[in-house]
Amino acid sequence: MGTVLTRAELLAIKDVVVPLAEEVGRWAKAECEAHYRGQADVNVSSKTSPGDVVTRVDYESQRRIAEALAAAYPGFGLLGEEDGLAEFDDGAPVWVIDPIDGTHNFVRNYPAFCVSIGLVEAGESVLGAIYHAGDDTVTWAVTGAGAWRNGARLERTDDRPLSHALVSTNFTFSRPEATPQTEFFQQVAAASAGVRASGACCRDFCFVADGRVDLFWQFGLSPWDVAAGMVIAREAGAVCEVWQGGDDWLRSKLAVATGTRSAVAAARVLAAELGLGDFDR
Repeated sequence: MGTVLTRAELLAIKDVVVPLAEEVGRWAKAECEAHYRGQADVNVSSKTSPGDVVTRVDYESQRRIAEALAAAYPGFGLLGEEDGLAEFDDGAPVWVIDPIDGTHNFVRNYPAFCVSIGLVEAGESVLGAIYHAGDDTVTWAVTGAGAWRNGARLERTDDRPLSHALVSTNFTFSRPEATPQTEFFQQVAAASAGVRASGACCRDFCFVADGRVDLFWQFGLSPWDVAAGMVIAREAGAVCEVWQGGDDWLRSKLAVATGTRSAVAAARVLAAELGLGDFDR
């Protein structure tokens, strides 16, 4: 493959990645349900806080995905949330993996966790596949080829003002001193028709893409949180922005380590109303 993947090449890659996300996602969902019934131990442990947990299913999901992708595309890099997976350079496309997005949801059998696989080339998300355990589906997108689920194309056609919008966010404890972020939350939450918090930003990107949510934002993110979701939301017609990640925000090693990105995905009318480009980066 050349230095820039063509749409035809990306669509062929999609035919490998979508079944992989579905296979690993369904396995993880079965493990979740067995754990909830007391029939399996997923070995829950905390990373940075009681709510920031990891399980053997996170590690095993990442291993399965990384091994399959490395075998199919040996020239591509790999970046994942668990075990410091960061095998990539600046000259090749990079797989960005979130093996279980919403691990706390997974542990509690709360139906809002995802398996996310994104492909990044030259700092841009070009392919994404997200399995959502809540409805047992994979949402996917390829740059220039749209966003899709179950054979149906996702296209945002219902733009409404913030006063009528359903918005979603998730809360992290990174950068609590970030006043512009706090102000943005207060502005949006107070002016909207309602706010939801799912605990899985990959799901929220997909909900913006299919119109169930009009605006999603979250602070303190890492590349695996956004790599697949960004291209899905954009291909469905939403406006997406990433702040505080530098020019090459998906590959910035500092941001990988510290989770200093923030992201917004919004319907176009809302993006204009909020002046997203004016946010303090």
